[in-house]
Amino acid sequence: MRTIIKIIGFIALLLLVFDQSRSIYRLDDSHYITVWKRLGNKCIITLDKHYSIFKPSKYIETTNDNFVTIVIDKQHVNSDFALYSGQNKAVNIVGPQNIVIYKNDNYDEFQKQYYDNNSYKRHHLYFSVDIKEKLISKFSED
Repeated sequence: MRTIIKIIGFIALLLLVFDQSRSIYRLDDSHYITVWKRLGNKCIITLDKHYSIFKPSKYIETTNDNFVTIVIDKQHVNSDFALYSGQNKAVNIVGPQNIVIYKNDNYDEFQKQYYDNNSYKRHHLYFSVDIKEKLISKFSED
């Protein structure tokens, strides 16, 4: 009986470890992003640090193989965030957040709203996340 409990505990521990693949990125002094790749091709993105084993109350959910760009207006603390998904992958917002989602077919609208003549706007922080490859690119004109 003890052996069975140990085996079940070991399997549960392995599942917990595999489900906790996350990366926390520092964008600037006051902005962080957590990219939490979970089992079942689910990815949770939070716009802050998240260490808990439980899902946060506010997050963005997408797939583990998506590529997204997020724009933050640094001058306004409670400003909207903009998220652009360049692939036709599912993107859902869970919990109350000020996020505007632009899908692949809305790229022109996203470009018009958040860029000036194909250049980054001042006082905005742009970061692109390749979730599958665990790569992040950050851009800012400040």
